[in-house]
Amino acid sequence: MSTNRSHQTSTESGTPPALDVTQLRRAFGEFSTGVTVVTYRDDDGNPRGATMNSFTSVSMDPPLALISVARSARACAGLQSRPFTVNILSANQLDIALAFAGKPIDGLSVPWHDTASAPPRILGSTAWLHCDPWQTYDGGDHVLIVGQIRRYDARRLDPLTFHRGEFRRPGLKLLQLPRTVAFDGRPAAEWVDRVHRLHAIADAGITDDPLDI
Repeated sequence: MSTNRSHQTSTESGTPPALDVTQLRRAFGEFSTGVTVVTYRDDDGNPRGATMNSFTSVSMDPPLALISVARSARACAGLQSRPFTVNILSANQLDIALAFAGKPIDGLSVPWHDTASAPPRILGSTAWLHCDPWQTYDGGDHVLIVGQIRRYDARRLDPLTFHRGEFRRPGLKLLQLPRTVAFDGRPAAEWVDRVHRLHAIADAGITDDPLDI
């Protein structure tokens, strides 16, 4: 009863219970993300960057993307009101991710692509987006910066990922899920999906490509 009364008192007073920051960070860490390095020019025109995994698409019309920058980071002041590039790192760019996260590797040479007409970007990334500043929002201990995408490119490379506080690379591709379900809602047997795939190939005509079903 005492526990229940305490809960009611806290709720009625409008004071939320205190959160365990360590546990909250652990909960956030269960969401796997890609890894980016956001690059820009400093006041002297030199290329700079910061590793971030807080990045998301926002809108297609207009084309917008959002990054979340810690207020304590040097990049926070440098990125506001400046064009920037979101470099989505490939799996073989772990050294780049570490370098821009404040853990430089001896002998590392950053492969910059730097022209006067656009913010700097990093060669070898799986994708990149040149952005102009569009809007900035208060995000507590972070600043939310929305950029309007002006140019972009992508390649079919395995991305670098981040999960449970560790850098990773993607594992095996999951099998394609069945396209039909039983009447009770359960997935149909695996052979049903194979028949569907074989039927789709037959409908499309004979092909010289090997059949892998």
